[in-house]
Amino acid sequence: MILTTAFLGILVFQLLFFHLISFPLLALQSEKERAQLKLGAFLAKMDTPIVPCNVTGVNCGSCKNVTDDGGTIESPHFPEPYDSNLNCLYTINAPYEKKIKLSFTEFKVEKCCDFITVFDELANLIQSSLNGSDTPMAVTSPSNQMTIKFTSNVDNITRLDPPAGPATRWQATYTFM
Repeated sequence: MILTTAFLGILVFQLLFFHLISFPLLALQSEKERAQLKLGAFLAKMDTPIVPCNVTGVNCGSCKNVTDDGGTIESPHFPEPYDSNLNCLYTINAPYEKKIKLSFTEFKVEKCCDFITVFDELANLIQSSLNGSDTPMAVTSPSNQMTIKFTSNVDNITRLDPPAGPATRWQATYTFM
């Protein structure tokens, strides 16, 4: 009986020791490891080089003067008139935790049929149906990515109303804030 009681006492002591002392230390250690893994993933994301500006579409414009602070996007053949039947996407990526401010420096987009639309990284509309010759106000993204969609119709007359107006073209600068 004394042997059984001693065995049970040792067993209870070991269980209590494990649950009260060892297990919390193991739990804290695994929590620390998880935090280190999260930090490592975060730092890897920070060190991953990003392409600050990318243009997709056939015969679309370009990104120019790209620096760590921003750059310029423009319609195809700028300062010459842009072509008909274009469907272009300009994707701008700012460094982590920065926003993007887009300011048009020249804006002559055929009023009836050509459009510029601005989206955030989740494809939420920021500004839509930009056209005409009035320069739009600057736009700021809520995140570190912005997409600008430019569409011209099939019958681009390369002139604004009235017909003697300036050639259709546009240019914008973007800065990281």
